[in-house]
Amino acid sequence: MNYTKYSKNQKFAIVSILIMIMEADGIIDPNEIKFLNGILTSFKISESELETINNYDFSQCQKIFSGMAAEELATVKSIFTEMAECDGYADPRELEIINRLGS
Repeated sequence: MNYTKYSKNQKFAIVSILIMIMEADGIIDPNEIKFLNGILTSFKISESELETINNYDFSQCQKIFSGMAAEELATVKSIFTEMAECDGYADPRELEIINRLGS
C-alpha cells in the first residue's frame, strides 16, 4: 500500500481513528499495538507527533476525510477494518467508529 500519498493531516487523522478503534472495546490487544506501530513506522510519525495526534477529535478527523475522494476513503476504511479485525474479533463499537465516517 502506498502510504506516501497521504498528507500529514490525513496521516494524523488516520492514526487518531486507529487509536479510537483500538481503545473502543476497552481491551488493547498486542496485535492492535503491533498493527498501529507498523502504521506509525510507515507514516514516519515520531513520538512527539503522537501528542498532536492525541488532540485530534472524531469530528476533526471526519472533516479531514470528507475532503478525500471516494476511493481514497475506501482505502482508509480498509485500514481501519484491518485494525478492528487484527485481534480476531471486530467489536461492534469498533465497527461503529468506521461506519460513522460515511462512505
